[in-house]
Amino acid sequence: MRTPAVAVLTVLVAALPLLQPLDDQPARQHDLRQIAQVIERHEWALRQSPERMAAFRRLAARDVKLAAQPMPDWRYFGLAASLIASVENPHTLIWPDPEERYYLPLSFYWASDGLVMVPIAGSPKALALGDRVLAIGGRTPAALARALGHYTPGSGYDVRYTATAFGLLAARYSLQWLGVVGRQGLVPIAFEDVRGRVQHLALAFENLPDYLGRQYLSQALFQDHFIAPPGVRVTRAPYGWRVAPGRYGVFWLRSFDPSPALDESISRFFAAVDRGNAPNVVIDVQQDTGGDAYIGQEFIDALLTRQNVSRRVYVLTDWGSFSASVLLAENVLEDGLGQTVGQPTGEDLEVNGEANFTEPETGIWFQSAVTPPTDPLGREAAALYPGIRVPLTVWDVQHGVNAVAVWLGGLAPARASN
Repeated sequence: MRTPAVAVLTVLVAALPLLQPLDDQPARQHDLRQIAQVIERHEWALRQSPERMAAFRRLAARDVKLAAQPMPDWRYFGLAASLIASVENPHTLIWPDPEERYYLPLSFYWASDGLVMVPIAGSPKALALGDRVLAIGGRTPAALARALGHYTPGSGYDVRYTATAFGLLAARYSLQWLGVVGRQGLVPIAFEDVRGRVQHLALAFENLPDYLGRQYLSQALFQDHFIAPPGVRVTRAPYGWRVAPGRYGVFWLRSFDPSPALDESISRFFAAVDRGNAPNVVIDVQQDTGGDAYIGQEFIDALLTRQNVSRRVYVLTDWGSFSASVLLAENVLEDGLGQTVGQPTGEDLEVNGEANFTEPETGIWFQSAVTPPTDPLGREAAALYPGIRVPLTVWDVQHGVNAVAVWLGGLAPARASN
């Protein structure tokens, strides 16, 4: 499944902008050929389809030929990124080795009905949390998402998550790909503030070496308020739990990274649920990019040993749920243990093992993390649509409404015994 390293590298491929000048065309061609060769060896889905393999080889040959021509760095990495995106596997990544990082001083979050701003340290004072983005460089969020699909592998939910949570819509190189940077290096942004007033700004890129830290902090604080269960803080630890006796027990985790402490917490959680006679068990994997699949299996095993207990099970998901977290939700459904709640997810592609290399000529790093799927039904790379829809809307953000908390508050309590 998606490892911590893969999650970090996904952040980098989505958020790192212009690099040192790459003027050596033979080195660029060499890197692209190497990427294509590694993909052919490791991408199981390609090797099972002669048609897809032939199409990939044609695209790779085209990119190698184009790379022989002088071009800006951002266009060259656009070629490499589109080659990776053609595989449609979010676990296969490339990312550049940056010397400088240029970003708009903004972070974004895609609610179910629109793109909103999440200001970070250094953002213009005219911007506020929840301002709805109407256009960036004259292109609507929907149009930007479609265009980003040419550079970001996976489903539409993968694209949205990568574009917002990992800063793709703030990075200079990606916005140059999209053609939204003006001649003077400014990016026009049209937005609607919380009072319904349409405003326009032209933002400049800033050299922010610590942008990723600022962006991560702003997103974490946002999630803390709008998707976290009541009474927990997602910024303090990658997992946690809370039991409301007689009502529900909720275990949230933002990563499937294994540890003895996590194993112990899962055991303590279910023991507390039993002691508190909580009729509802909620496993929250919103914004969880995955990790080791065995963590999900621990939840499944704990639930299966309690099948004779009258208890309702729910898995909270959204489009930030990927890989192992989606596999957990699918297994809950398949085993008849409960329902999924929230928003559609990213992808559940099953992976194990890695192949990676670095090319010193251009600084391209590449990683492929795929082995033959273990799922005979072939459900890999499919978004999961929840049975109980609880979206987070722009209105919720603007009015400070935690949709998850509202839903949890409506869960039925345990019935009093006679």
